Amino acid sequence: MDSEDALAKVKEVSEGVRETARTVRQSLEEGQPPGQALGFLREVVREAPLPSLLVAFMLGCLVARR
Repeated sequence: MDSEDALAKVKEVSEGVRETARTVRQSLEEGQPPGQALGFLREVVREAPLPSLLVAFMLGCLVARR
């Protein structure tokens, strides 16, 4: 197998993985009724990932100290 064949296979597999992830994400979003806490949390994290990470880290520190 030469490098062009290997590159083509890698691209094919990565496209398959992306499509599978997209399908799973859509299925999860469709299965969740709107207004639930998990849906709200998901939207907040998508809009502001760094502040959400900071809050998660601080909560982790608080829980670890107990």
